[in-house]
Amino acid sequence: MTTMTGSLGHSGRLWARTVSRPAVVALAVVVGWIGVGPVPALGARVAAQEVAVPPEAVVTVTGNALHESTGEPIAGVRVRVVGGDWTAVLETDEMGQFRLDAMPVGTYSIALGHSDYAPLEGEMTIDRSGEFFMAMAPLNLDRETMTGIVGVVRDMASGRPVPDVVVNVPSLGRVATSDSQGRFRLAEMVPGSHEVVFAHLAHRQRVDTVTVVGGRVSRLDVGLAVEAIELTPIEVTVERQDVALQEVGFYQREEDGWGEFLDRENIEMWNPMDLTDALIRFTGVKISHDQSMPSRRYLSFRRAGAECFPAVYLDGIRMHGGGGREPAYINDIIDPIAVAGVEMYRGTAGIPPQYWGTGSSCGVVLIWSRRS
Repeated sequence: MTTMTGSLGHSGRLWARTVSRPAVVALAVVVGWIGVGPVPALGARVAAQEVAVPPEAVVTVTGNALHESTGEPIAGVRVRVVGGDWTAVLETDEMGQFRLDAMPVGTYSIALGHSDYAPLEGEMTIDRSGEFFMAMAPLNLDRETMTGIVGVVRDMASGRPVPDVVVNVPSLGRVATSDSQGRFRLAEMVPGSHEVVFAHLAHRQRVDTVTVVGGRVSRLDVGLAVEAIELTPIEVTVERQDVALQEVGFYQREEDGWGEFLDRENIEMWNPMDLTDALIRFTGVKISHDQSMPSRRYLSFRRAGAECFPAVYLDGIRMHGGGGREPAYINDIIDPIAVAGVEMYRGTAGIPPQYWGTGSSCGVVLIWSRRS
């Protein structure tokens, strides 16, 4: 039997159903939150042969990447399968398929990436030949009209963040609630002027008109008062944010204050020849030349006087394992013109949970590519 579980983003929901029939075992898994609501992120179904394979044997497995709604095959999906010393990196063909031959039985991590679909990561245990199907969620967002509101609600007297504030946009029927840090987010809003209502049991209700601009995110700093006093206007900052980076939580992690971040605006301003030219600007980052090929450069982190190599991910797929002696040649992975953003975590502090694990003790570099 082949089983598969997965994770996506900072939080997820898992639903599984197992159905037994003669010689066939089926498993369906749904994981993840994308955008502002739960959607199916990962599905797997395996048709197993009737005769079990001894544990020491190798098997042949065929994978299929499909559109989660239409079932249409997805070509060009980057697939990375890792288990112990066994690694396979390949792409799906025009029929959305890839084939893994001479695959030892065991447990593997699998990651999928495509510029038009949400990245997936999961784990599967293989003990016989078979076929599995992965349902990928499309990113059908209009780049011209994509916009939204993010912000923080604070008590005007103390300056402390106010949790559990209900943020309501009546004209659109959109509602959000501030978290423990007073933060809230309303994504994919229609551009224009909208009345926004802020309500909290311990504070007076506040109503303001906020103008949002297509292709931009309006960042609000909202003050609430306990008494009926004249309120200062909401401070609105309009920022350009990349849709791809919004989807993967880049801006939220940047707000949290862990790690180092650069986005498309930084890259355009610095105009680096290679990605290492942009990353060398950050403290604790070392760029070295390969002695056998001086034009080839690699990235390492300096920690307590020692040098170590971080794990490197491209669109959620691990490209370099980190740790050890093998350097990360990130210039071979992607050209700066194709980069939407980069996150760097030196050490384990602040690393998103889905990127913990073997090779992350030195740190992690997350590279996100542009979609258009």
